[in-house]
Amino acid sequence: MAADNLECYENLANAIILQAVKDYKTVLFRLEDHPNNRDAQFEKKRLEGFFHSNWYNTLTDLDAGTLISGVQARVKVEAVERRKRRAENLHRKAEREMKKLVKLLTEAGAALTPENIRALGDIA
Repeated sequence: MAADNLECYENLANAIILQAVKDYKTVLFRLEDHPNNRDAQFEKKRLEGFFHSNWYNTLTDLDAGTLISGVQARVKVEAVERRKRRAENLHRKAEREMKKLVKLLTEAGAALTPENIRALGDIA
């Protein structure tokens, strides 16, 4: 019976740490996009304070500095991937818009040569 209770407390402690890590990742992503966001800066400091608190040390034996730097490194990698995906999505959207424009111009009777179409791309 006592072992069951201990497992419940360990699960709760792990869930608290996991939620703090998720919150920390979220705030780091927000700061990647908006580095001057005061609310995000405050939240980051608050969470780092939690990771260095007695309460954190009561919940886990994980080294706070190692956890923080690991999460920060992972967020940097993921942020680069997110920016690449956003750029690719914007590029695909621009291509779709260009195709719509070429179609509209063609349907309106414009004689479009490859040079004209390239020139349209230069405008966008």
